[in-house]
Amino acid sequence: MSSLIGSQIPVIDLTDENLKPGSEKWFSASQLMRGALETNGCFYVMSSKVSTELHHSVLALMEELFDLPLETKKQKTSDKPYHGYYERTPRAPLYESVGIDFDDPINNEAIQKYANIMWPTGHDHFCETINLYAKLLVEMDQTAKRLLFDAYGLEKRHCDSLLESTSYMLRGFKYLVPQNNENNLGLHAHTDVTYFTILHQNNVKGLQVKLKSGEWIDVDPSPCKFLFLAGDALKIWSNDRIQSCQHQIIVKEKKKRLSVGLFSFNNKKVQTQEELVDEDHPIRYKSFDHYEYITFRKNFPSQISSFLLLHDGRMTLNGKDKDK
Repeated sequence: MSSLIGSQIPVIDLTDENLKPGSEKWFSASQLMRGALETNGCFYVMSSKVSTELHHSVLALMEELFDLPLETKKQKTSDKPYHGYYERTPRAPLYESVGIDFDDPINNEAIQKYANIMWPTGHDHFCETINLYAKLLVEMDQTAKRLLFDAYGLEKRHCDSLLESTSYMLRGFKYLVPQNNENNLGLHAHTDVTYFTILHQNNVKGLQVKLKSGEWIDVDPSPCKFLFLAGDALKIWSNDRIQSCQHQIIVKEKKKRLSVGLFSFNNKKVQTQEELVDEDHPIRYKSFDHYEYITFRKNFPSQISSFLLLHDGRMTLNGKDKDK
């Protein structure tokens, strides 16, 4: 069952000029974020830095990208799971997705390389626009993480260390309108493998999140709102204080649906924050390589708990024990 109770997801304004570290506004925002993540694993962010013009430009470029021949789009491959191109399939006939991964959004090289594959004659407008958009979303991600660390009273150096080891992927999504004989499921219920996922939409409904109560609610698709979802890595980082947010796409409107997401990963180890381990919250997870986890989840989804959970000081990985 779903409803339109978007107000159950709190909103944080990151462009408030009084939102500065150490200020009352900063403290209030950090506590609001912590409460939202521990309750339902998600919150909205308002940011005027992404202008209406930029929003429309990004979506127009994504539409242009999706309109390229299938053979062209399939040229984008990646050694990292979930980072390449996904075409429509019989299991997901409405869904198509493209990914652009990069370590440093200030460096335009990765986006330029991607554009050169898609448009061999060049596409400067694509590179400039997507690079600017990615930078602004990365700024949101980093501010949100600083708020989160402060919410738990953690030292700044721990946050700096995480940010320094973070890599990103920008992914575009397109959902077709279902035909009369087609199911309206755009994408099945799932959690992401990220720390945070930031989703930005084209004002067409379809995205739903599952609340702690078990109720599915529709997300407000307003272009002025960015939805932050907690992923599996944040659940492990927080030692289960935060639960990764389950979400899905149900295509309800007779309009094509476009959205863009920024996904954050760790180039080093995902590990539980030591300060978040105590008698009430004993450590449950061993540190591990983020991309190794993603690969395992893709290949052995039903066995993922055996990858993550500690047992008698050791961790089971694909049938083999690893030392703690």
